[in-house]
Amino acid sequence: MVLTRLLSPADFGFYTVFAQIVAVGAMLQSFGMQTGVTKLAGIAGGAGAWDRARAILKATALIFAAVGIALTAVLLGLWPAMEASLFKRELGWLMAGLIAVVILTRAAEEIGSAFLRGVGRVRSGALLLSAPREGLVFLAALALLAGGQAAGVWAVVEIYAAASALIALLTMALCLRFVARHSGGPPADEAFGARHLAMLSAPMLLHSSGALVLKATDVWILSLYRDATEVALYGAAIRVTNLVIFGLSVINMALPQLLAALHAEGRIRDFERMARIAATWSTVVSVPVFVLIVLFAEPMLDLLFGAPYGEAATVLIILAAGHVVSAVVGSPGMMLQMAGHQNLMSALTLGALAVNVIANILVVEQHGATGVAVVTALTITARMALHTYFAWRLTGALSLPDPKTLTFGALRSILRRR
Repeated sequence: MVLTRLLSPADFGFYTVFAQIVAVGAMLQSFGMQTGVTKLAGIAGGAGAWDRARAILKATALIFAAVGIALTAVLLGLWPAMEASLFKRELGWLMAGLIAVVILTRAAEEIGSAFLRGVGRVRSGALLLSAPREGLVFLAALALLAGGQAAGVWAVVEIYAAASALIALLTMALCLRFVARHSGGPPADEAFGARHLAMLSAPMLLHSSGALVLKATDVWILSLYRDATEVALYGAAIRVTNLVIFGLSVINMALPQLLAALHAEGRIRDFERMARIAATWSTVVSVPVFVLIVLFAEPMLDLLFGAPYGEAATVLIILAAGHVVSAVVGSPGMMLQMAGHQNLMSALTLGALAVNVIANILVVEQHGATGVAVVTALTITARMALHTYFAWRLTGALSLPDPKTLTFGALRSILRRR
């Protein structure tokens, strides 16, 4: 909202592409370890196996270092092509370095947050994952805007890199503090190391990276075929649609470790109940937001981003329709992952990605942002339907809303600290 007033539409289009590259890069850097660490740390924390939790954190650090070296080298090697095709401007190696820093620190933040949530520090983990980085960027941009200072996209990227590094350092400090204060617990059945975590995380990397690339495909393809202003309008619509899935995003910060522990203990009925609580409350939050978007899309965009962005009203409604489906069905994909069906999740995600890329390329030149939005919404809907079906068939648990779980006690069972 502040950035659209601080940056020109063309520069905001650049920032939208930058944000998507960082998101995908951070997912690759994390090597799919967010889900794996949350699952393993959740099981270890539930059993009080603190030495096991320490071994998980050590293995995570080793994999992170190895992947970081390789990914940074790849990014620098691809940088000239990225400048020409995605950004369509010459930015120099300093920008490449800033993007690498943001990718590394954001991945560290996300993995550290996953560990904290897994061992039961849900509030600390959720806070670090959701608020501080974006909050710092927002406050800095607001200060520049209020002071009437000129600021281009370079300044915004530098602020983002500094904020990301600060939050990553804080997250690492909290993780090290936790393992320093907790030790002992029941002995593990077998030794645990980086190889074990890598074997568990690799299928999750395929799924998580595929899912994130799938999420970013619309922006990337639009940036390749249309001008930066149209990308900026589309990017503004994406930011508003995040409100539709906000409730589910908050719940999902606490849900993985709960599902992992319940499934590991064989408590399938409780496993299903927890998933249905998440879907019920996600629906309660998302549907009213979707209705408001349908009724007031154009004035909402004008108010949040400025007059030119009202042109994205149709795109906003279409994207919101896809996201409300995702919010209503809840977290069937997470159920599959916590139940050990990572390979199936990877196959479903990669299949959806292939269909999405082909369909977007076919429609983007003739139909522009509207066509891309339709393809994206339909892909989300089909993917969620498949996740729900396979979660039911393979776990025996349904993820759809249940009115019986519409109580604050049920909601607290997810959000409270374990």
